[in-house]
Amino acid sequence: MTKKAGIIAVFLGVCLLTYLAVKESPSSSPQVTDAALSKLNDFDRGKLKGNHYLLHFWAKWCEPCAVEIPHLVEFARQVKTSKPLYVLAVSLDNTMEEAMEILPGQGKDLPPNFLLALDPEHRVAEALGSYQYPETYLVGPDGRILEKWIGAQPWKKPEVLQYFNSKLQ
Repeated sequence: MTKKAGIIAVFLGVCLLTYLAVKESPSSSPQVTDAALSKLNDFDRGKLKGNHYLLHFWAKWCEPCAVEIPHLVEFARQVKTSKPLYVLAVSLDNTMEEAMEILPGQGKDLPPNFLLALDPEHRVAEALGSYQYPETYLVGPDGRILEKWIGAQPWKKPEVLQYFNSKLQ
């Protein structure tokens, strides 16, 4: 192998590892159970029954989360799928008041499909293996985790809206 081919192989390997670190497709199809969701504070689980939803872990103290959360709220406002797509934004802060400080309008004008919950002890986040915030899971109507994204995502990009619109038809 030439030096140039070796450099290209290393570069492609790094690109692949970076992609896998950012987007994961769970191989064992873990589930988000009703029992797990019942551990969250300040949350009505009934709205998620039978629907796809994004389960998003974030916190005020997490700098990438603070930058991303307004974009996720706007994504929830703009996403149009054949069935409702809910965004369950689970704050890891100690209180909902603390969490709402970084939401647009301090959380007073959230779209109806943007739901807030609190996991101050990180029980649900840790049960799912979350460790690097923000983290987002696409959960199917049966509670199975379909996809996982680690780190802040480009929620404002039209391609992201198109992806969810086509995936959830």
